[in-house]
Order: sequence, then C-alpha cells, then structure tokens
Amino acid sequence: MSSYKHLNEQAIEQLLLNDKDRIEKIRSDRWIGYPKAKTVLTKLDDLLSYPRTERMPNMLIVGDTNNGKTMLTKRFLKQYPAEDNPDGDGIIAPVLLVQAPPVPDEGRFYNAILELLFAPYRPSERVDKKQFQVIKLLRYIGTKILVIDEIHHILAEI
Repeated sequence: MSSYKHLNEQAIEQLLLNDKDRIEKIRSDRWIGYPKAKTVLTKLDDLLSYPRTERMPNMLIVGDTNNGKTMLTKRFLKQYPAEDNPDGDGIIAPVLLVQAPPVPDEGRFYNAILELLFAPYRPSERVDKKQFQVIKLLRYIGTKILVIDEIHHILAEI
C-alpha cells in the first residue's frame, strides 16, 4: 500500500478492484474537462438562465466525429437532471436530450420526444397534432433547453 502514496484515494480504490470490475472501469466513459468544453458548458449554463424572449438564443455545437459532442451534452444534462414535480404529475426537466431520427422526418422527431417523455401518442397522427402535444408537454415539464443530438440527420435534406 505504501507504493501507492502518489495516488489519490479514488485511484487506489480502483486499483484494488477485481480484474472484471477494473476492466469495466477502464472501458467506461470518463469526463476530461478541457478548456473548450468548459467554455461550452458555461455558455449552456448562460442559455439555461436566459429570460424568456420572443427569439430565444440557441447554440450549435459542430465538430468532427468522436470529438466529444455527445459526451459534452450528456455532461450538461447530468448537471440538470429531471426531478419529481411536487405540484403535479410527472417531472420537471429543465434540460431534455433527444436523439434526432436517422432521416430528416419531422413526425419521427416528435415521436422521439414523445417516446422520451413516455407520452401516449399514435405514430400515424398528423405532424401538427404531435407538434402541439410536444410543445404542451415541454412547457408542462419546464423544459428550458432542448438538446438535439445528431442534428445533422435533420439537416440532411436542406
């Protein structure tokens, strides 16, 4: 144990795990707070606290594949998790992360949000009805930021 003096407690705990658990730990995602990521998280925090206006600001994060965009958005979501709504049914979710459908299809996009919220819906329903239902639900659960991962799928046909 004395040969581990240079390590912090968490590292020592992980060294003492059995092989299976140590391998799982090694293969799992981990957060590295590099300066640009911290800047993006700060900007997202600013957007979350922005007062409601007619034209709300937004943010587009662009980068090469496997550059950590999804990890960054999941980190932000983890900072603002959904909580029980003490004043009603359901939850309060200030941040919602949805995966864009693999093809640019508005109806499938609304389906993805409704699925995420465990809301009853008919996939064959008209798009305008699904849009109305999604907007109503997002207001009800207090969503301030909707994060759309893999948005390039939606932009594919523009």
